[in-house]
Amino acid sequence: MQSITVAINDLFEFEGQAIPASKPENALLEVMVRRQFSFLPQPLAIQIGVDSVTVSFAEESSAAQQEAVRLAGRAGKRAADGNYQKAIGILKRALELQPTLHLARRDLAMAYVASGDFDNAKNHLIEILRLNAKDHWSWVTLANLYAKNFDDFDTAEKFLRRALALSLDDPWALNSLGAVLLERGLPEDAARIFQRAISAKPEVANPYYGLALTYCKSNQLELASETLSNFFAHGRMQDSRSIQVFANARALFVDIQTSLAERHHAAATEAVEKLRVEMEQLSGYPVRVSYEDFQEKVGASIQMAWKHRRDYHLIRCRKSFPERLMPHLLAHELEHVRLESNARRAGKNRLFVSSANTREVAIRSMGDDIVRLQKRGHSESSITDVVLNLVQRAGLHLLNCPVDMIIETSMRNSMPSLSAAQFLSVRLLALEAWEADNNTANRERTPGLILRSTLALNGAYALFLDDLFRGATSYASNYRKLETFAMSEKLFRHWQTRFPQLSHGDEYAVVDDFASMLGLKDWYEWNADSGA
Repeated sequence: MQSITVAINDLFEFEGQAIPASKPENALLEVMVRRQFSFLPQPLAIQIGVDSVTVSFAEESSAAQQEAVRLAGRAGKRAADGNYQKAIGILKRALELQPTLHLARRDLAMAYVASGDFDNAKNHLIEILRLNAKDHWSWVTLANLYAKNFDDFDTAEKFLRRALALSLDDPWALNSLGAVLLERGLPEDAARIFQRAISAKPEVANPYYGLALTYCKSNQLELASETLSNFFAHGRMQDSRSIQVFANARALFVDIQTSLAERHHAAATEAVEKLRVEMEQLSGYPVRVSYEDFQEKVGASIQMAWKHRRDYHLIRCRKSFPERLMPHLLAHELEHVRLESNARRAGKNRLFVSSANTREVAIRSMGDDIVRLQKRGHSESSITDVVLNLVQRAGLHLLNCPVDMIIETSMRNSMPSLSAAQFLSVRLLALEAWEADNNTANRERTPGLILRSTLALNGAYALFLDDLFRGATSYASNYRKLETFAMSEKLFRHWQTRFPQLSHGDEYAVVDDFASMLGLKDWYEWNADSGA
């Protein structure tokens, strides 16, 4: 014989009734017990105590138990494939053989949830608790069902507090309780519960997201941003359900940064103006800014006074770029002034140039691609123009990739008022880069070596951004499926190794390192900066 002991108060709890002030008559209790435990093997032997009831029943045969376990395993495979109706049928058969098989009843409840049958899910969760009222997992799951599918937050909170009485610091129970309190309009209480959940198990991501939402509702956007940054730094994928949580958190982070960029626009503009004055003093030249329509999707570029034989630096910005993000573009180009000015003072500045020899080397390395273009009917002059343009762009890409990594890292650490605009600006540029990289027409008309270097460099920069923003982005996921991603990882690892030891002018050596890895070492030359 098997036996189960259940508290008399729980009999009323399971039926959604108020707990009576005094113990009911035994006859009434026996009727409730027989109704609630009708799924067990019959007949039942019932013994009523002072505050609990013991139910005894015949144990299933070993053959029945073995078959039930086998069927439960088979149903699990069906559920994993998304065939919940098939899983439900198999699990029901398993429970006919062994009604007390906890695993099968739990999986049946979850299969009903997945298939949208919340009433049956609720009934089976309650049956699990009838068999073992100390199963805190079922209290949490049942509470979530009441909150999400029945909008019954009072009952959900009551069940979650039952779960926490059994497992004081269970992060999932705490997270669910925080969400319920937030729904009930108690943000301060919700925040305390989410913080408790984070302290209990920092690697569980969900409470960070709940806490960030709580801060958003009270317009504490800086705290919300900081909380999500901690989410990305410490939260870990628990199972497949975490994928959506991370996606939601990243989307929320973008929304928060958008609001913060608007909020801090004036401060960011002021900081950039101070930076401009500083860079004019450092370089010895004034800085002018023009806003233009570019054919290419370039955010901004700078023409250094000493390279263009002018008495001023000229920053050219994309006119159509969002105004709230413009401070980042300006600051980025001003940081180019800092790098080159410091390199000049150290006597280590160099000019990245293309010559007839380097262009010839580049063109020879693309012989097969040129033949392919000729076969398609392109004229020799048009091929030459296209190839030379692509070579020039590939060279600039090679030069800027490691340098931009230095600049963005410096800005992230030194210009906090610009952090939101920086995040959104590089996000826009990274998405545009992937759109171009993923364009079939672009790939078909780009010579193989240039295409591979472009994808490798953009993949390395995507890895850099994901690292810079502590996982708040997942740009590198687009490049992981490409054959060039191994090179992207190699480039980024090399930059990580070199960056901490870089001094003024050393960035050019990193460019050379990248070029060697990519097979582009002879595509450019360095000229000494005369200092004029």
